[in-house]
Amino acid sequence: MEESDVRYATGLAAPDPFVLLVAGSRLHLLVSALEAARARKACPQAVLHTPAQLFADPVPRRRSLGEQVLALVKQLGFRAVQVGPYFPFGLARILARGGVKVLPAAGPAFPRRAVKSPREIASIAKSQRAAVAALRAAVRRIRAASIASSGLLKCGGKILTSEALKELVERELLERGCAAEGTIVAVGPQGARPHDVGFGPLRADVPIVLDIFPRDKTTGYWGDVTRTIVRGRASEKVRRMHRDVLAAQKLALSMLRPGVASAAVQRAVEDFFRQAGHETRLSPPGQERGFIHSVGHGVGLDVHESPGLRNEPGRLAAGNVVTVEPGLYYPGIGGVRIEDTVVVTKTGYKILASFPKNL
Repeated sequence: MEESDVRYATGLAAPDPFVLLVAGSRLHLLVSALEAARARKACPQAVLHTPAQLFADPVPRRRSLGEQVLALVKQLGFRAVQVGPYFPFGLARILARGGVKVLPAAGPAFPRRAVKSPREIASIAKSQRAAVAALRAAVRRIRAASIASSGLLKCGGKILTSEALKELVERELLERGCAAEGTIVAVGPQGARPHDVGFGPLRADVPIVLDIFPRDKTTGYWGDVTRTIVRGRASEKVRRMHRDVLAAQKLALSMLRPGVASAAVQRAVEDFFRQAGHETRLSPPGQERGFIHSVGHGVGLDVHESPGLRNEPGRLAAGNVVTVEPGLYYPGIGGVRIEDTVVVTKTGYKILASFPKNL
């Protein structure tokens, strides 16, 4: 299973490889002797195993992880195991050669991960508040910048760059116990590619996409927020894009409540943009335009997890935490995206940390 599944089940995050085996309601943890005390504290309900317990070596020697996993499975008397889609191929071969059938799991290891507990929601909200604080600092820096005759933004006599703004974001997040992961500061045409992290000088009169998704260094839970701003004067095209993206987000948010089909939210936003005159094209590569991604994704121990707000089966439930982030993208002009992370409640939704959405 994935690392985040293991952390969800055990609360353990360790630098050395370790193994979780789930047998019915019982958890078995295989860890090195160095991690045993920490594992017992993090997951007292698990049965703990160490290499020394698995092998009767007269002289202690290092065993590969594959040897350890095979020994554990055989000691427990299992002839077959189910594994997730990202299970290491090398370990699967060692198990198979040792006479253990390796079967693909039919679904997620812990489907209940999609419904967050109050503690998990609080952890995500903490990361989201850190993201918003870093966003506020970035917007403040851009607002304070002067506009040179070349159209470049300058701060303290120096050209303001995407890299400098990302460094500011990273410092703000670190002060709040979070780590930055791939922060996006994309200016002008860079923003037409939703995952372009951005580079180089920032300019006036063009959209700047700020997408900040930090992970709390203690709990491992993520936050995610995006705003698009212009320093100077935006073109009528960009102003219209911003108005329509904001309206699309309001539409999507208004639909959020338990029982709503995820695909219905995606279709509603697609229909809205189409009726507003925004054609979507998904090819050729590098020339995609319009609304080219899903409305949102789940957030938790992974920054992208279930449930998604996209064309897929499934309905929302109270306790789901999702982003709502419609966007429009035009090569040569740039992108406009507005994103909030929200929790689905019994009657609707709650934004976990707010920030103005003006252009």
